[in-house]
Amino acid sequence: MSMADLVRAGAPELPEGYFYRVRSTNIRSLKVEIREQRRFRSRLVADTWVFERPDESAEESIVKACDRAFKGWQEADAVRASYLAVTAYLGDHDPKGGR
Repeated sequence: MSMADLVRAGAPELPEGYFYRVRSTNIRSLKVEIREQRRFRSRLVADTWVFERPDESAEESIVKACDRAFKGWQEADAVRASYLAVTAYLGDHDPKGGR
């Protein structure tokens, strides 16, 4: 299954340079990862467990996990952006206006 197939099934589309990886774990479960492609390797940016339910198809379970991973990634980016905005105020603030 390609990323285009996942997106057609309802998974969020990722920006250029990012991809989904569905992998098996040691505890007989699946994980969905969002990874950033680098020159030689890829870097994990978000992941979540796949919850398999008897009333859902495998595709639905994977798409829901892709959606959760994407939302978690976006929330983490918002927190990071907020932190970077606050760091502009780091340092001493001279009450006389500085010299």
